Amino acid sequence: MTQRNRYIVKIQKLDGHGKHRSEWFTFSNDLQRGLKQMAVTEGLDAALQFLQGALIVYPLGPYIEGVIPPMGLGRILVVQRKKQGPVNRPRAQFLMPERWHGTDAADIRDALRYVQHDYSYWTRAQIAADLAAWRAKYHLPNRFWHWPRAWVKQLSQWRVNRLWRQLHHRSQTR
Repeated sequence: MTQRNRYIVKIQKLDGHGKHRSEWFTFSNDLQRGLKQMAVTEGLDAALQFLQGALIVYPLGPYIEGVIPPMGLGRILVVQRKKQGPVNRPRAQFLMPERWHGTDAADIRDALRYVQHDYSYWTRAQIAADLAAWRAKYHLPNRFWHWPRAWVKQLSQWRVNRLWRQLHHRSQTR
C-alpha cells in the first residue's frame, strides 16, 4: 500500500484534559485495506465517515518485544487520509455505535466478549470498565458485571509504568 493511502484516526480517551484527551493513531493494515476498498466502492467520504463514533481498542502503553501492553477502549472522533501517520496503532477490534448503544443485554455482553478478544484478565477488565464508562457517559444502563473503573485504571497505570521501566532498563543495558 502506498504512503498516500494511510488512514489515521483520532481516538478520544476517557481520561486526560484538553489536547491530552485524544490521540492520533494509524489504522492497522487490515483496517487500511478495508477502508481503501470501501473508498473504491462507496466513495472516500463514506469510508471516512463509516467508523466515526465507534469504540476501538487501543494500547495504553508502549509495545515491548514479546509483551502486549494494557488496552483501553476509546471513541473514534475523526478518520482522515494522510501521507504519513503516527507510529502507534490501535487494534482491529471495534464496536459500531449501534452495537455499543444497544439495549439488549445479551448483545452488549457478546460485543464485550468480541472486543476483549484473547487479552489477559486485567486487560479484559479494563476494556469492560471502559465500555461501562462510555455507556454511563451516554446515560445507557450497564447490564454486565465489571470491576470499578477507578481501581482498574490505577492497576493499568501501574502496568504501563512497569512497561516504561522495562523499556528504559533494556535501553540502558544495550
